[in-house]
Amino acid sequence: MAIARNKKPDPNAIAAFGAAAEARSDDAATPAPAKATKVTKPSPVAAGEDQRPKSSLVRWTDEDLRDRLIDYSKRERYSLQHLMIEALKIGLDQIEKR
Repeated sequence: MAIARNKKPDPNAIAAFGAAAEARSDDAATPAPAKATKVTKPSPVAAGEDQRPKSSLVRWTDEDLRDRLIDYSKRERYSLQHLMIEALKIGLDQIEKR
């Protein structure tokens, strides 16, 4: 079975594309300015409801801890996300027992 080669571009198709691009009116080339929309304030939080983040960014000050977590997750085949949540739960339980 022969390997399919790329076909050479059709010069007529290229010329037709260029002609169509040049034939566009200048009005069509310049986009219309976006209409201003009314700015709305975020809705207030319902009483008793608090907004808590669903994710957090960890800035590692102890790279050894980061490496230990990564190594353990690979060795035990846990996802790093799951392992970090479990480690936080266990650690927080230990801190609260003090």
